Amino acid sequence: MVKKSKQRSAWNRGKIVGPKPALTSRQVTTIRGVLAERALLRDQVMFSLAIDSCLRGADLVRLRVTDVMVSGELCDKVRVQPTKTKARAQASIVFEPCRDTKKLLWRHIEAEDLMSTDWLFTSSRPGSGPEKQISDRAYLNLVKKWIGYAGLSPEIYGTHSIRRSRPAYLYRKTGNLRACQIMLGHKSLSSTQLYLGVEEEETLSLARQFEL
Repeated sequence: MVKKSKQRSAWNRGKIVGPKPALTSRQVTTIRGVLAERALLRDQVMFSLAIDSCLRGADLVRLRVTDVMVSGELCDKVRVQPTKTKARAQASIVFEPCRDTKKLLWRHIEAEDLMSTDWLFTSSRPGSGPEKQISDRAYLNLVKKWIGYAGLSPEIYGTHSIRRSRPAYLYRKTGNLRACQIMLGHKSLSSTQLYLGVEEEETLSLARQFEL
């Protein structure tokens, strides 16, 4: 008697796979506006810093006050070594928080009375304690909420949509892929090209011009 093997469904069955699209300038502005009206100051800072820094969520939630502030002054230039690929000697990510982000950072650090060694973003869950950093899962849930504020689907947009937003906008405006590579901390230019979907977008753009 031959036993029938159990059929396993594909891991991506019913899911939308592929690169998450970047947010547009208008969508970023919309989310900022909604956050300013109804969100915690912490969440406003997180979103603004996520856009400015192009950091992965895992690196964003692990920032400490000392990463953005030295001797009581906010840093004009922030350098972060990504934790995910540190073993492969990936380039560090360097960014400058914009003026509005700095204002939010000041307000957040003062409101929470944070010390230099404290986590920059802590959990708001009852009983978690002021020393408990926000988790990767909590950040993912926040991103889903932010995406919804812009009327977008969390099935299509995600954490990498936020990470891609600034370099994608820069590339559309300047075509400077090397600058995007530095922003993202990629070791190779081809990684940046693949991450931003440059070849695919350029191919589709050409196809639109020469429809049959």
